[in-house]
Amino acid sequence: MNRNQPSNAAELRRRAELRLKRQRPKGRRQRTELETARLLHELEVHQIELEMQNEELQQACAKADALLAQYTDLYDFAPTGYFNLARDGTILAVNLTGARFLGLERAQLLNRRFGLLVSVSDRSVFKAFLEKAFAGKARQCCEVALLRAETAPLFVRIEAVVSEGGRECRAAVLDITERHQAEAERERLIQELQTALARVKQLSGLLPICANCKSIRNDEGYWSQVESYVSSHSEATFSHSICPECLHTLYPELEREVLERTAESLARANERQSE
Repeated sequence: MNRNQPSNAAELRRRAELRLKRQRPKGRRQRTELETARLLHELEVHQIELEMQNEELQQACAKADALLAQYTDLYDFAPTGYFNLARDGTILAVNLTGARFLGLERAQLLNRRFGLLVSVSDRSVFKAFLEKAFAGKARQCCEVALLRAETAPLFVRIEAVVSEGGRECRAAVLDITERHQAEAERERLIQELQTALARVKQLSGLLPICANCKSIRNDEGYWSQVESYVSSHSEATFSHSICPECLHTLYPELEREVLERTAESLARANERQSE
């Protein structure tokens, strides 16, 4: 608090009264009661006018505050990150969403190079994108991966346009991580299908097979058993058995024994059903 304020006020009052005396013409007569009443009326009207102007000013301030709050909400809490970048990529302004994308406080991002937050493999892409953005007024786009502390990279799409004065560009950063992951998964599935198709094609077409022993001739002209050929050209495995015809030709005694056992089993089954 200023200790000289009372004396300053008194001095101001003295100077004002002195100026009033100088401005008042010499020989001025005293105001009549009618003049005094008229002057008082004008002062009262002027006071009401000032009060009305003050009310309008307060309403205008309240409306401006509401618009500022609405703008702040739309800017800071939008699903899109907004950055104002200088020509060298320095971050001049950023909303809360943009700071959250990078896992940093807004104060930590200001005056920091945006390019240093881009993955090393994508920095050349971002540099070329920024140069094109400042070279003309057309909207420029690029897709890069952003580095985040202790978390996986964030894949984003950046759209930027230079300001009217050309001193900065306004960039909108969109999170496309889910889309990038879906595309990577699609590429993986396509690769797996292509590999499976290549394996299927290995067993397609005409196979030269021996009419007697059923061996197959490979591309190098060597003959190998069917099991060996199929196993080397696919993921199939074999389990060996013997068909009825070969059993009759090669092992007639074993066939007879198998038939007798089968007949006995059927007889016992019929006896159980008859009981």
